Amino acid sequence: MMGFLLLTALTVSLDSFICGFSLAMKVKKKLPIVIGITSVVFLLCLLTNYLTVFFSGKVNQKTASIGGIILIAVGLFNLFKKSPEHDNMSSNVFKQSVLTGFAVGFDGAFANLSLSLMGQNAFYVPVIITAMHTLMISLGILLSQTKLVKKIAKIEFVSPLILIALGVYKLLGLFI
Repeated sequence: MMGFLLLTALTVSLDSFICGFSLAMKVKKKLPIVIGITSVVFLLCLLTNYLTVFFSGKVNQKTASIGGIILIAVGLFNLFKKSPEHDNMSSNVFKQSVLTGFAVGFDGAFANLSLSLMGQNAFYVPVIITAMHTLMISLGILLSQTKLVKKIAKIEFVSPLILIALGVYKLLGLFI
């Protein structure tokens, strides 16, 4: 069962890799990205543990698509913000990371909900899902620091378009 849990955690955290990569392309401070996203993911997972009975019949694709809408909104905000020279979005990075945490956290929370309905432990499942999100965000941040990506990151609209594309992908229900 532990292998299934790790595979599920990896699956629901792949979008965190993309979000960590996209957000880290334009900011100097990387820690707020990790803290913002993972803290929201952990809280959402804990919340679903305690609301399992309430949510059991109400989770569907429409509910899961909320994350896609949030990612599109964050991407559009980054794309159309009025002062791109303002430290390359560093002043809003924690706020955007928290919003992104909600977007990617819904997948983790719903996976946590499914696992808790299957009788998995209420404590270690959120910890494993959050740890996997942390790992994937960190890998995304590391990728964003490569020389090739730094050259691409100079094009202002690349980072927001990545978030918008992921949001559309999730919104269409294609992300598993």
